[in-house]
Amino acid sequence: MPAERERALVARAREEAAAFAELYDFYMPRVYGFVYRRVRDRCAAEDLTSVTFQRALENVRRSDFRNECFGGWLYRVASNAVVDHVRRDRRHVPITDLEDEVPEDLALDGLAAALDRDQLRRALKSLPDNHREVIVLRFYDDLDGPEMCAVLGCSRETLAVRLHRALRALRVAVARESADVA
Repeated sequence: MPAERERALVARAREEAAAFAELYDFYMPRVYGFVYRRVRDRCAAEDLTSVTFQRALENVRRSDFRNECFGGWLYRVASNAVVDHVRRDRRHVPITDLEDEVPEDLALDGLAAALDRDQLRRALKSLPDNHREVIVLRFYDDLDGPEMCAVLGCSRETLAVRLHRALRALRVAVARESADVA
């Protein structure tokens, strides 16, 4: 969604239910997918997505709500809801398990076609959580820079460094997986 349109919808959502409904229709499948990939439980993902949009509606109507990057802020709320859920259940939920899923992004489709999917999955699993999280947010969840900054709570410069390091670590892990297979 273009940033200007998003900001206009958020501004109108303070008064108009239809504006919030348009934001909901655009972001709900994306947020649900984001949450589901983290909790791997349909019911929990539905509940956490619902909590995310409930918090969004409550906050959008507040006069002090900052309307800079609603999408990024929404992913941050969803991420916090997942963390709260995990803490409540006291169990570890891995960031991803890409075993049987194929990303939709064309760049990743090319990568998946060039590499054996199992090698890529093992390489991703071997990465530290912070590297895996950045790669998944960018290439699997298809978040843009401002949204990723909001989710990760970092500046654009820090994000660029983290993404560069994560991709370098993935290249090394893929090379190691390729060598192990050969």
